[in-house]
Amino acid sequence: MNVVVTGASGFIGHNVLLRAPKDWNIFAVYHSTPGLDAFVKTHALTNVRPVKCDLTSAADVSALARAIGKKPDAMLYLAANGDPALSARRPRWDLELNTVAFVNTLEQCPAQHVVYVSSGAVYDGLQGSVTPATPVAPKLPYAISKLASEQYLQFFCERRGTVSSYVNVRFFGAYGPYEPARKITTKWLQALARGEREFVIRGDGRNLIDFMHVDDAVDGFLALTKAKGERLTVDFASGTPVSINDIVATMASTLGVEISVRHEGTVAEYIEFRSADTTMRDRFGAAPAISFADGLKRLSTFLAAS
Repeated sequence: MNVVVTGASGFIGHNVLLRAPKDWNIFAVYHSTPGLDAFVKTHALTNVRPVKCDLTSAADVSALARAIGKKPDAMLYLAANGDPALSARRPRWDLELNTVAFVNTLEQCPAQHVVYVSSGAVYDGLQGSVTPATPVAPKLPYAISKLASEQYLQFFCERRGTVSSYVNVRFFGAYGPYEPARKITTKWLQALARGEREFVIRGDGRNLIDFMHVDDAVDGFLALTKAKGERLTVDFASGTPVSINDIVATMASTLGVEISVRHEGTVAEYIEFRSADTTMRDRFGAAPAISFADGLKRLSTFLAAS
């Protein structure tokens, strides 16, 4: 099966390449982040071909399509602005990275089956339980561009017919090896390893995070990539969100250290909702199995060895 993975040089992308079936012929698309060729070589990923492409450029994506040749069987679209908070200061930049790039890809290099990794951020402003049937009207630019991209995918499938099937997966987040250093798990684990014991949390720390270990996340994405014939939108979350304050306390407890915390300022993305959608578990057999404590230990071991 010929599969295109965009955003392959990112956090999730690295882990997808490591866990994807070896009989998949993968075109790993990246743009400005260096090191993907070396990563592929180091891990002997002989089924992976790195391809550099600026997805915001229609000409570049057209060249990508020519390099791939025939229409791909599937595409896992991971490319995106990786910093939702920054979208509030740079909305046009966010729109170009999240939506314009995706439209270029759907126009110039569509696949038979497309899995678009959207975000639980589309529920921005809501409280309590949510599902894909919940009416949404996000105000955060990142969430707006993600929602627009979902709708463009539906258009290319249901109106234009260049995509045969799709899954819009509203992903609530992951942590684990290769995540950006700014992520709270890696940032604080590295700080704790340096001996730091005093930390600052933006906002009051009661906003929620619903994330899972990246291995669980990737297994879910791979299941969706195989799910040809589907036309649906699903949530992908652990279903048990926790507050920032609780995450920090668990990190300290797991590592057996005492810390002090100070709260200050505000956060752009304040989450007070949780997903009640069980489609990923019930229909695709994808449910997080790695506990946060175990996942932290795995990440801590990875960082120590890096």
